[in-house]
Amino acid sequence: MALAVLIAVGAVGCGGGAGPAAATSSLEPATPSAPATSAASATQTPSPTSTTTPTSTPRPAVPLVPVVSFWSTQRTISMADLALLVSGSKPTVGPAYSKVVVAAPDAAALATALGVSLGASAQAASPDDVKAAVRSSAGTIGLLRADDVTPDVRALGVGGVSLFGSGRISDLDAWPLKVPSDSPSTFDPKTAWVLDAGGDVNLERHVYVYSVRKKMGPDYPWAGGYAVVKSRVCCGFGKNLLTVSRRTGGAGAFTTLLKGADLTLVNLEGPAPNNYVYHDDGLSFSFDPALLVGLADAGIDGVGLANNHIRNAGSQGVLDTCVNLDKIGLEHAGAGANPTAASAPAWFTAGGLRVAFLAYDALQPGNFATSSRAGAAPFTLAGAEADIRGARAAGADFVIVMPHWGAEYSEYVSPDQRREAAALVAAGADLILGSHSHFTGPIEAIDRPSGGPVFVAYSLGDLLFDLNYSEATQEGVVADLTYAGRRLVQVDLHPTLMVDHSQVNLLDPAGDGKLVLNRIRLASSKTLHW
Repeated sequence: MALAVLIAVGAVGCGGGAGPAAATSSLEPATPSAPATSAASATQTPSPTSTTTPTSTPRPAVPLVPVVSFWSTQRTISMADLALLVSGSKPTVGPAYSKVVVAAPDAAALATALGVSLGASAQAASPDDVKAAVRSSAGTIGLLRADDVTPDVRALGVGGVSLFGSGRISDLDAWPLKVPSDSPSTFDPKTAWVLDAGGDVNLERHVYVYSVRKKMGPDYPWAGGYAVVKSRVCCGFGKNLLTVSRRTGGAGAFTTLLKGADLTLVNLEGPAPNNYVYHDDGLSFSFDPALLVGLADAGIDGVGLANNHIRNAGSQGVLDTCVNLDKIGLEHAGAGANPTAASAPAWFTAGGLRVAFLAYDALQPGNFATSSRAGAAPFTLAGAEADIRGARAAGADFVIVMPHWGAEYSEYVSPDQRREAAALVAAGADLILGSHSHFTGPIEAIDRPSGGPVFVAYSLGDLLFDLNYSEATQEGVVADLTYAGRRLVQVDLHPTLMVDHSQVNLLDPAGDGKLVLNRIRLASSKTLHW
């Protein structure tokens, strides 16, 4: 079946052509031919400029990016499959799309670059029309300039090369799909930056057993690759099924993901005191400080400490944790000797921006820092808004807020949480990363007057937490966010699974990871219009 190709306003229709030249000539006015002259007349009347060869300045090349619906599990496409789709043919294997949508004025140049003719029909479209078509149909693939890519669609890599996310290229010369244009691209991968965020981290129980008692070392929990769900067995809490997992290879792929980001943050769910005590059960935690170096080695740059377990080893445990993190260069926010220290931001530099990171506990007043007790930064909306404004005044270009909030073991997000998220954005927050529920929760994109939408993850689930209540507590997601300055460009969600309750591994988003993504998609049905 021939595929429909949409071309921007002002373009004219084209037929199935015999090749690139035919496709180009049907979209651009032909250049009038010069009158024919004989060889003799050319010899008898030489042109005064016949010895000068005219030169023209080459038009700049702009990168084109294939885009699909945000919830697609596809992450890359080959040039060969693109050529087949654009020409109106279907690949024998690989993606099944019924429509191809191309933003003008690049359609003819795209066909030439792919060495094909455009498909049978041509209609008017703008970049916004391309994105609308992609969002409305999982069977539609679009092609946009990199400048026009926004987070409501998923940008695909081409031939395994990506412009966005961890592992992206930093030089447009390496991008395989470029076309000449009269206007240069404004997207520069050298100045784009990536933030990765994971959920709850707990270094007790099986993590401690494997790392310390079995002498696997502090890097073991982070050295995973890829895994699959081998089977499901009974029973966790409330007779929920639990996963039995199997590694499939690619050891180190998880740390490669984190290290490819410019900034990586997680929630550290408990203290790492000098006088730690191992717990093999229960809900009181204290971590061996020697295991903290594993986080730094894995590419994690900072941790939130504002949670309902940070005082499990008392005030001294809080103070020891801050010192032990400082010793290995891991920044931290959300806990301290008093409310002022606990509410102070951690500072980073990423993408040429000065980044402030704030963290708060909204759950347990008994863990809050007071003038006479070390503890977590308490969450009040007025206090957080003031801290955001204070960070801006101190020079922050980008502000991240990590609230520990919501209901445990549920994807539910309350109206109060949504109102609080909107208020934090209005106060100047650029990113909100929630924690605590131990389930992956909904995501949201909150619009603001300028700078594009603010991404909100109400909960990223358990990243490394031996909490075998259900399959949902064994799985999590890493949010991989690409920014151009303060503007969010792309969101990629990487599903994760704990193997042996002690090591983070990645799940294929088109395989077992699809269950995790579908759980987030269902939870986000009332919060996200993508």
